[in-house]
Amino acid sequence: MSELRPRRAWWILILIGLLSLAAAAFLAFSPGFRLAPPTPFGETMQVELSAGTHAIYVTPSDRWGDIDCTGTIADGGDVQLRPDMTMQGLLVPEAWDAQGSFVTATAGNTALTCDGPVEGGRFTVGPIQSIFDIAGAAAVGVLAVVLLILGVILRVVRRRPRA
Repeated sequence: MSELRPRRAWWILILIGLLSLAAAAFLAFSPGFRLAPPTPFGETMQVELSAGTHAIYVTPSDRWGDIDCTGTIADGGDVQLRPDMTMQGLLVPEAWDAQGSFVTATAGNTALTCDGPVEGGRFTVGPIQSIFDIAGAAAVGVLAVVLLILGVILRVVRRRPRA
């Protein structure tokens, strides 16, 4: 059985570091790409949602407390919007601020409306992005940077001529 030589391990560390960096970016930014098409304030959005927890995002949210979102979920009940203190806004591909989250027990068509005194305001619905998701992405990102630095150090050490 061949033994992995430390002088050849640098490329493995760099490869794992790059994959970890890609995973961190996916964890941090993918929720922003899974949003329903935005709807202007005052209009009703009809969207097909799966069972589970969903988030409402608004832009801009200059007067967050004055924005009101209501709706009807698939089973006929009203949307019970709750402010979630761990919920974070989305930055990519557009900046969206978290307005609150709600739970649907069954999959189906959901009607949502948001309104408020914000000029040109829009809203959308999508997956929750919590502070814990951001912390997980940051931890994977730190791991990626450490692996990349170790890989580069091993590569530089390998280039030094031996006396």
